Amino acid sequence: MRLLLKLFGSLLMWGIVACLLILITLLPRDIESHRVGYDDIMEYHFSWEAYENNIKDYLKDVKIHKSLGITAYEMPVETEMLHYGWRSAKVIIPALIISLIAGIFKGIYDYNHQSGFSRIFGKNATWLGQSVPEFISIMFIQTVLFEAGKYGFPDVDIYGDEHWYNIFLPILFVSMYPAAIIARYTSEAIENEDGRDYILTARSKGIGDRIVLWRHTLRNCWPNLLQQSIPVMMILLSGMFIVEFMSQYRGIGLRLVSALHIKSSFMAGAPMPIDTSAVIGFSLLFTLILLITQWLTQIVSHFVNPVKRRAR
Repeated sequence: MRLLLKLFGSLLMWGIVACLLILITLLPRDIESHRVGYDDIMEYHFSWEAYENNIKDYLKDVKIHKSLGITAYEMPVETEMLHYGWRSAKVIIPALIISLIAGIFKGIYDYNHQSGFSRIFGKNATWLGQSVPEFISIMFIQTVLFEAGKYGFPDVDIYGDEHWYNIFLPILFVSMYPAAIIARYTSEAIENEDGRDYILTARSKGIGDRIVLWRHTLRNCWPNLLQQSIPVMMILLSGMFIVEFMSQYRGIGLRLVSALHIKSSFMAGAPMPIDTSAVIGFSLLFTLILLITQWLTQIVSHFVNPVKRRAR
């Protein structure tokens, strides 16, 4: 019963967030401009009437087309969500698996090598992986690959998604930062368990440190690690925007950026429209991914948490 209440609470929170996202997206974007001397003055005046009309028009469009809306490409937004969502899923799912495996093993390495020269490749390397911004790492790797092509190495197309191998770099880019985060979470979780009575008891029985780590310590670390799944997934999704933009990989991140019509400059009096249906659809898709992640976390945590298991 407690699990069902948690799942329903997460669904209710998702519904509230979804409504807020839709209402924010439908805010009027009309800007008035006029010239004072040699200066162009731009002013924004909120109008409840315009806001109400935007909401009514959108709901009418949803009712007519039986869809979240029609995008600027005259397609139902669900069609684009499936198309670009599948592209991004081919990056996010492998990146999540890689970051989990690499992060956990790196966290174990950090725990076992906290002193001496090996610390450089332990917590120091993990700290560096967390400190360097993603776009710096991406630019560095892209530059190395580009320069390597000038010296006889295979010429690799590092942009777009036309070639079969274009997917591997985005997977690498997306998984790097989350792997460092998971490594820190893992090493901290192991350190928190170290010195507990059950650890000391196992060691007093002559059980080796490696067996104690894998059979006892990590088993009790899972609940703490599962609690970090939502932040890790948010890091993955936010990283998708940067990775897809810098690698021009056409997934949900790049499509949402294009739907927002982000410009590096604008002129006074120029309209600033957005692809409303696409923005709403892909924003809801991102929040839906987070909801599913939270549900899976709550379900798994409910059954693997040793405290709850003993309580039953």
